[in-house]
Amino acid sequence: MLRPLGGLKEHLLEWRQSWNSLLLRNTLWMLMGEGVKLVLQMGYFVIIARTLGANGYGLFMGVVTLVAIMAPFSSLGRGELLVMHVSRDRSAFSEYLGNALLMTLISGIMLTILAVTLGGLFLPDTIHPMVILWVALSDLIFYRVFSICGQSYQALERLKRTAQFNMLMGGIRLAGAVALAWMSSHHSIEWWGFLYLVTTLVMMSAALTLVIKELGKPRFHVRKLITELKEGSYFSISLSSLVVYSDIGKTMLVRYASAEHAGIYAAASRIVDVALTPIYSLMSAAFSRFFQEGKNGIVKSVSYAKRLIPFSLVYAAIAWLVLYLVAPILPWVLGEDYLFAVEAIRWMAIIPLFKGLHIFAADALTGAGFQGWRSSIQVMVAILVAGLHILIVPLYSWKGAIVVSIIGDVMLCCSYWVMIGYLLRRERAVRLEGHMIHEEAKFAQWSDR
Repeated sequence: MLRPLGGLKEHLLEWRQSWNSLLLRNTLWMLMGEGVKLVLQMGYFVIIARTLGANGYGLFMGVVTLVAIMAPFSSLGRGELLVMHVSRDRSAFSEYLGNALLMTLISGIMLTILAVTLGGLFLPDTIHPMVILWVALSDLIFYRVFSICGQSYQALERLKRTAQFNMLMGGIRLAGAVALAWMSSHHSIEWWGFLYLVTTLVMMSAALTLVIKELGKPRFHVRKLITELKEGSYFSISLSSLVVYSDIGKTMLVRYASAEHAGIYAAASRIVDVALTPIYSLMSAAFSRFFQEGKNGIVKSVSYAKRLIPFSLVYAAIAWLVLYLVAPILPWVLGEDYLFAVEAIRWMAIIPLFKGLHIFAADALTGAGFQGWRSSIQVMVAILVAGLHILIVPLYSWKGAIVVSIIGDVMLCCSYWVMIGYLLRRERAVRLEGHMIHEEAKFAQWSDR
């Protein structure tokens, strides 16, 4: 009779150890920050979606997605390098902050020019070039600096401030949306593009000022900026691939279907992103810890991931049910333009389940120093997903885009865990070989006596 109780006690103790106080506090802060931000952003999303309509919203999201594919290259992974190195050595903060800001400025300017050029080639002529310029400046420079500010606190495991930055972003974007709605004669993507730029500049300025005041001034180390280009590029490739297989469907729909269908797909994707907030919050809170665990090899980082995955899977199952049940509310909130978004949300409701499986597997690879393998997997999946979009979207519109998106998540799940299995076997074989050599050396010493 006592054995089941003893087993339960051991299970609870293991759960408590997995959720140590710092991880729990950071997760709760990120959950609160993301929650407040999403409440504010849902307000901004509803206002923008209703103000611009499905057509205008679809056009704007087509621009945002095109720029988002390039955005990770504007900092070349400097924010992620900051988290990785500062989480292990806090004295390195100032130079990693300085290099991150410098790289973002240099690369951001070049990529802004590229974004305007590509936008003219791939986006509809109805989109004014200034909209592309404003979104590019906002997302390739200002927002990247804002993200680096949040990562600065993340590296130091002070996620309270990172969460507050998220709330700040939601509030400022909502203020911009209200301003657009208030200007009754200027309900256009051109005006929203300009307000989008202004709001991003304001939140970047506030965050950067606070980082310099609380954490220290940036220092520049040009030699390290150059020597770490390869390592940083792995993170950039990884993040850009993430955008491709997650969001390229929006741009493809604008190009090959219609802006209205792109708006429906984008609205449904946004609702699913809201549902993923707790999983993303846990991921943000645990990210720096993966590097600490990964110092000791892939076994440790995977063990840490396995302690987090059950929580994300239980939540994903609940989110699947909730999304299916609440989907009919969306047209009532956004307007009749989004009637087909009900079906789209129900199709996409399974996505959190797959993301809950592969997000922490990916971070386990990164934490153990296998970012190159992770990036390679993501690039291959991104290429396959982009090719499938080109083949399927012209035939099946937003339904085809959703199916391709789900296929991408399934491929990531399978690829990450197959790679982890291979690396675990390799690491164990190396350790076993080292142990055998050690034992043979001990035996040889004993024989000599």
